[in-house]
Amino acid sequence: MAMPSSVTISGELAVTCPERNAPSYPPFSRRLGETGMVVLRVELNEQGRVALATVKTSSGYARLDEAELAAVKTWRCTPATRNGQPVRATALQPFNFILQGN
Repeated sequence: MAMPSSVTISGELAVTCPERNAPSYPPFSRRLGETGMVVLRVELNEQGRVALATVKTSSGYARLDEAELAAVKTWRCTPATRNGQPVRATALQPFNFILQGN
């Protein structure tokens, strides 16, 4: 029997992943005024855990990219299914680091 292939989740993982921790804004990045959008490619295993997360589009700041990677790796998601069976899934997850106020 062939292993089921992965599915692609369209849209952000907010609906699929009810247990999400927002990344911490790195204090040094905050002091330097570093902002930007990170887009991660996230692979979920059949249990809904993050099996692999990689930077698809960098914010331009390694500290911000690493903060988002660390946060996403703690997420717990509802497994994707195909024909009622849990399968691996892949999604793109954007996160925008914005400084507001002082």
